[in-house]
Amino acid sequence: MAQRFENAGLVLGPVDGRSAALCRFAGRPGAERNTAALAVVDAALDIAEQVEGLDDVRQLMRLWKAAHVWGHPAVDVPGLRVELPQLGEANTVVAGRLQNLLEHLAPEQLRELGIALSVSRGTVALALDLVEEAAAGGRESRAESMEEILREELLNEDRIGDAVDVLLLEAPGGWPPLQRAALTLALVWDFADLIACAAQLSVEDSLPAALLWQASGADHICASARVTVPGTDLLVWAKVDSEPFDGRTLWSQAAPVGLWRWSLDWEREDGSKVYCKGGRSPSQTAARWKAQWATQKLLTDPDRAKSPMTGEPLILPR
Repeated sequence: MAQRFENAGLVLGPVDGRSAALCRFAGRPGAERNTAALAVVDAALDIAEQVEGLDDVRQLMRLWKAAHVWGHPAVDVPGLRVELPQLGEANTVVAGRLQNLLEHLAPEQLRELGIALSVSRGTVALALDLVEEAAAGGRESRAESMEEILREELLNEDRIGDAVDVLLLEAPGGWPPLQRAALTLALVWDFADLIACAAQLSVEDSLPAALLWQASGADHICASARVTVPGTDLLVWAKVDSEPFDGRTLWSQAAPVGLWRWSLDWEREDGSKVYCKGGRSPSQTAARWKAQWATQKLLTDPDRAKSPMTGEPLILPR
């Protein structure tokens, strides 16, 4: 990660430990302590670092769309037009090389990666559905009513769930080809997310102004920006809270997945509340980083700062 991801070092630290720091920032605590997994993360980042035809690292941020594009069979139904998000040529090359990298790993290695990256059971189920559809050349339905469609979908979900259980109940060497392909596809999506995260960190060439964070519990921290909202004598407050995550990992040995929500708030001079909902992040560190950037941008350019929820100005014109 010499050049393209150079700015990521501001957050992740020295190159030697950058893959582990990236996994920690991206909410993959199991991978940051797994030497074999980190070697694959290194290889994945090298793929993105070396891909040609990419002038701006921001383009790699589109790789988060891989889960919505890569591995999804083209939909060709008369009267039905489904447009998939565009990855772009360079990102498509990266996804293809990730696929090739993972396909050459032994089943035992894929299992270790799945545990280290806390791969989601739901993600693998979706991947298996897509892999089966691609292998069959499409999906046929004989349903003639909405009730029959719903019944068919429920039966398919149960069947897919049983098929995913094979990854748990069978030794890796005995996995059927479609189940192995599904786990591989799910991991392609996960590694694409890691690359997109590294790209996002590399966009900025400086760190946001630090906030004085105060922990009021394991699941909540808050911070004052120690500067006033423009046009007032009030402080901006940033908050980070843990949020329940209803997904579950495929393997019970995997580290649990968490989500953290960041937000900003303050009061106007008339006492009314201004609340910026912010967004979700996979780790507390990532949530703090985003909250700090949002606070800095609000305070340096208040007239352009808008709510991510409504698109309305956060500071009302006086």
